[in-house]
Amino acid sequence: METEITLNEHAVTAALSRRHLLMGGAAAGLALAAACGGANDTMEATRDDPKKVEPSPAAVADLDVVEFAAGLEVLAVGTYKAALDAATANKLGPVPPAVAEFVKTAMSHHQEHLDALNGALRTGLRDEVNQPNAKLKPTVDAEFAKVKDVAGAAQLALMLETIAADTYLAAIPKLNSDDGKKLAASIQAVDQQHRSILLFALGQYPVPETFHNPDQAATA
Repeated sequence: METEITLNEHAVTAALSRRHLLMGGAAAGLALAAACGGANDTMEATRDDPKKVEPSPAAVADLDVVEFAAGLEVLAVGTYKAALDAATANKLGPVPPAVAEFVKTAMSHHQEHLDALNGALRTGLRDEVNQPNAKLKPTVDAEFAKVKDVAGAAQLALMLETIAADTYLAAIPKLNSDDGKKLAASIQAVDQQHRSILLFALGQYPVPETFHNPDQAATA
């Protein structure tokens, strides 16, 4: 017999009352373009004359990581938007205001992260990413089709935030730029904050691990 999952909206309200815990996304986003350029100071010169300076191998490797992360952010934004649309259309039953506010806040963080990642890609003379991660999207779509209420949407969001947090943690040692590592860590921390709120709202302990391991990191 399936166990009914309930959502504690009071937990979400309490978490959102400490909004400073969630505002790291904006600060991280504003600095990310500069961070990814830290691995190769040649990128600015390349924009003026593409034939003059080729991106260094370190820069290429960092931009590959940025592209992959941007695909995850597109997926996160799209999924939160779909959940918000479903709630607006009364497809999820009663939706507490605090839950709707969390969805809007988390979606805005992921959008800011995506904007910053795309800014870094533009600096590196690459196209912006506007499509979700093709490997994960079918799984997320299949899970979203099963969502019937707010608690189910929260479970799906928890899955996404866990994958995102684990992926950024796994990306840190792969980045060559020290600034890039710092920024990946700051974005990862915001995803962990989202995750903790969702765990708490779903009646689970919000900080279950002593040390965070990237067990559910997405791979290319």
